Amino acid sequence: LMTANPMSRVRKPQEPPPRDRLPTEEEIDRMAYVAGSDLSTATGRAFHAFRFACATAMRAGEIVGLSWADVDLEKRVAHLPETKNGSARNVPMTSEAVELLRQLPEREPVFGLSSQQLDALFRSIKAKAQVKGLRFHDSRAYALTKLSRKVDVLTLAKISGHKDLRILSNTYYRESAEDIAKRLD
Repeated sequence: LMTANPMSRVRKPQEPPPRDRLPTEEEIDRMAYVAGSDLSTATGRAFHAFRFACATAMRAGEIVGLSWADVDLEKRVAHLPETKNGSARNVPMTSEAVELLRQLPEREPVFGLSSQQLDALFRSIKAKAQVKGLRFHDSRAYALTKLSRKVDVLTLAKISGHKDLRILSNTYYRESAEDIAKRLD
């Protein structure tokens, strides 16, 4: 007969720490050189999509599914009818993001790429540029980190679609106590 519960010492595995990999300006420059500036090529548009993600915090799937009917360049808003969490959201765009869209040739969807193409082309660009450990999704962290210096956590949640504010405040607000102290004056 058993005298103790054999499951009493079993613990749920801990969540891994969030990724903190952000692209450096030097890596972005190397990838830009490899991809080239010709937006009539899929490779050029794939890197352009990465730059757009770095400006908007949109996910790769949201970017490849973006339709011109859902973009208002004058109001600087991209409407996403369906997102990862199942709800629609409107993404405010920086002037940089709007300029990136204006540079694109007319295609439908906006970037003229499938998810598989974007993934394969981005991996190829990274490899040729000798960028290690970077994922397309790291552009989202890059954008949210930049935006966190401009807007409060509630506004950042509206931009990103996060429903749990703890994720935003613990992951993307990367300010040191010294940085915060400077803003207090």
